[in-house]
Amino acid sequence: MDQSGIVRNCVIGFCFIFARECTYFVLALTLINSWTEVFTFMARPDGGSVLKCFGLGFAWLAARDFFCYWLHRLQHASKWLWAEHALHHSEESVNVTTSVRHHFLEFPLTVVFVNVPLLYLLKPPILSLAVVISILSLTELSNHMNLRLGLGQFSWIVATPQAHRIHHSIEPEHMDKNFAAFFPVWDVLFGTYHQPNKGEYPSTGLSSGKRVTTTRQALLLPFTMWRKMIAEMLSKNP
Repeated sequence: MDQSGIVRNCVIGFCFIFARECTYFVLALTLINSWTEVFTFMARPDGGSVLKCFGLGFAWLAARDFFCYWLHRLQHASKWLWAEHALHHSEESVNVTTSVRHHFLEFPLTVVFVNVPLLYLLKPPILSLAVVISILSLTELSNHMNLRLGLGQFSWIVATPQAHRIHHSIEPEHMDKNFAAFFPVWDVLFGTYHQPNKGEYPSTGLSSGKRVTTTRQALLLPFTMWRKMIAEMLSKNP
C-alpha cells in the first residue's frame, strides 16, 4: 500500500472512531439508569478474581461474536447493508490500517444490533467488559495484519490473519466465508467456514472490481450506492 492509501485509511478511521466514541457516550447515558439484565449467569460479579474476570470476559466475548457473526452475514446478504459495509472490503492491500477502514455508519449499526441487545440480556461485570474491549481491539488489528500467519488445522479455534484474509478475498470459492471476528467455530457450526490451505493468500478487494481511491468517495460510498438503488427501484415502478 502506498502512503496516500495509509493516510486515506487513517482519515476514514478517524471518522469511524469519532462515530464510535459518540455512540458509546449516547449508549452509556441511555443505559446507566436502566441497565437490567434478563439473564443473570454472565452478570455474576467476578469477586475480585482475575481468573473469573477473564472467564466471564471470554464467555461474553463468545456471545458477542455470535451476534456479530449474524450481523456480518446480514451485511453481505442485504444489498442495503452491503452498501455501508462495502468500504471495508474495498481494501486491495489488507493491512493493520484496514481495521479502521469502516464507514462511520458501521458502529452505530453494530451498537443497535449487537451491543444494546447484549448489554440488556447479558450484563457483564465492568472489569470483564474492559477485558472484552481490550481483546476486541487487539483482534481487530491482528486479523488485518499483512502477515502469512495461520494455525493450520487449528485455524477453526481462533481467528488469524490468514483465515480473515479469506473473508476479504475476491476469489469465487471464498465468497461469504469466515465471518466470525474471533471464534471461527460459529462459521463451522453454520456452514460458512473455509479452512485456509497452506500458502493460501488470495488477492483482496471488491469482486465487482470497483475501486475506492479517494477519501471523499469513501465517505460518500454508501449514500451513492443507496441513491443508485433507489433510482433503479423508481425506474422499475414509474
